[in-house]
Amino acid sequence: MSLRLFRPRLCAGLLTLLCLGGGALRFASPAVAQSGIAACPDFAPARVVLDLQIAPLRTDYSQSIRQLAQKPGRRPVAGRIANSHTLGLAAIQYNQQWQAGVMTASLGQGRYCGAAQTLTVTFGYDERTVYVARELPQGSCIHGEVLAHEMRHVTVDEQLLREYVPVLKRRLEEVVGRAGPAQGRSERQVMAAIEQPIKAAMRQLMEEFGRERNARQARIDTPAEYERISQSCNGEINRYLGRV
Repeated sequence: MSLRLFRPRLCAGLLTLLCLGGGALRFASPAVAQSGIAACPDFAPARVVLDLQIAPLRTDYSQSIRQLAQKPGRRPVAGRIANSHTLGLAAIQYNQQWQAGVMTASLGQGRYCGAAQTLTVTFGYDERTVYVARELPQGSCIHGEVLAHEMRHVTVDEQLLREYVPVLKRRLEEVVGRAGPAQGRSERQVMAAIEQPIKAAMRQLMEEFGRERNARQARIDTPAEYERISQSCNGEINRYLGRV
């Protein structure tokens, strides 16, 4: 039998997703006898390892209102208030990568079988930045209001990520547990058969995560919240927007 470690390409996500290039490391071990087609050996159950990733939070107060309006990412902070000016932004880049360690065995007569032995998933935020427009002076009341609004989004992201980790692990354990050994005319065919349900599950899980994240963030970005910020600090925002 041989152990093959694959790092497949998989691009699925709502923001920026980093993808690893394909590759394999093979560690040979004795093969099943080649005379006749043997039955698949009893493979050990697959083990799922989940690595949570949360990058340090950065703040950036150097970008102008116009520059923030052109940045990609989650909807603008404090939304678009005060005549649709973008006062700040909470931007994240989230990353999910996985690699499967697969044991394969030759069954003879050009047949192979194999099963996943390990599934290692790295999931989380590998870049996080909170922006507040440079037109809002640091230390001012309105700067503090916009920053506080954005930190609410940061808190929601962190809480959701931690809640989702055990869900992700449990669902992936179910996927690899149901899959069982796969057979094919080559190790490549076996790997493809093992990889397909994992890729499908990861894509579905990332879509579910994205939908839940959007729903939770939308509870913060409401018209009432935008109006509250625009009226806060005795209307201080109008003093700075007059310069834009």
